[in-house]
Amino acid sequence: MSTAKTILAAIEKSAELIDSHHDYQCNEDFNRRLDEGDIEGYELILRTPDGEQQIEPISKAIFFADQPTYQQIFRTDQEHAKNSNLWIEQFPENEGTYDELLGIIKRHSMVIPFIGAGFSVSAGCPSWSNYIADQARKAEMNEEEVRARIQAGEQEIVMNEVIQAQTLPVFSRDFQRAFQGPRITPSLSPSAELSGLFSGCMITTNFDDVLENCLESLSEPFREKPVGNENSGRFVRAVYSGYNYLLKLHGGIDEQRNRVLTLEEYNAAYGENGINYNRPIPHLLRKIFGSFSVVFMGCSLISDRYLHILKELYDTHQEYMPRHFAVLNAPIDEAELRARDQFLASHGISPIWFPEGEWDSPSKILKQLKLDKF
Repeated sequence: MSTAKTILAAIEKSAELIDSHHDYQCNEDFNRRLDEGDIEGYELILRTPDGEQQIEPISKAIFFADQPTYQQIFRTDQEHAKNSNLWIEQFPENEGTYDELLGIIKRHSMVIPFIGAGFSVSAGCPSWSNYIADQARKAEMNEEEVRARIQAGEQEIVMNEVIQAQTLPVFSRDFQRAFQGPRITPSLSPSAELSGLFSGCMITTNFDDVLENCLESLSEPFREKPVGNENSGRFVRAVYSGYNYLLKLHGGIDEQRNRVLTLEEYNAAYGENGINYNRPIPHLLRKIFGSFSVVFMGCSLISDRYLHILKELYDTHQEYMPRHFAVLNAPIDEAELRARDQFLASHGISPIWFPEGEWDSPSKILKQLKLDKF
């Protein structure tokens, strides 16, 4: 038998043993990309007097013959992937923020995901601002003006004007058509990547069911779904107990008693002249923000009322506050980016930025966290 055939036969014989090796199994995606040539610069060629022959699959061959080299290639690839997923070249500060968040997760500290409407868009839902603008157009309001006002932080007022123009029954009916039904595919949401990373309590301001349906499809249904307006401490107790409760902060679109949608409902829930901490939602959020690290994802973080609570708490208790984080798309304009960064810092929030339009980045960042967690 020729030397080439002998080597190839030895690799083939060892394939079953390699397949069952834990260090090889854990790197399934890396092995596939190495074998398919997606990781450039690596190939195994056997040169004999009769010519050259490529040895495949390269991942098994290197793992079998030279594990230190295999591990070095793997580490180099993972570092490159991390830099790419975190956009470190474009946003160097992302690395330090990411490492800090990862460290908190690794220490098994309590980290609560706070999920906004942006995490439902890839599942087929419209973005909240686009939905409001679309409803404004239907109500014969100036759509461009509405979008500008939303961006300027007037979302509550604009939304209330749209609801009044459309009427609440029409607004609610159209919402259910836009955010529910067979065309919505929860598994496409970045929420799927929360599985295996955050196994405890979560918070959402969303009226849609994408988050809970997504995790339920992965056999991780929420044990309970309390609402923000209830006068109960069960969500905080669940955090400490390690239960997976979902706090539907603003209730449901068709649940008038607990819903926070219109300006009147926002004032009733948070207070009309400043934050009223005797109300259930401000009281609960102050406890959460002051006790646990929160990661905002899919949130605009521009003028939401819960940000007022976080700001007041940070202003008075900065030295005692847990660290808070956000995964956010970065403004294109450098001056606007600096202003946004300063705004977030004044609330005690450290952002992990991704470029405008790169909407698959939150999923990649969450996948990276899962990879580095273990």
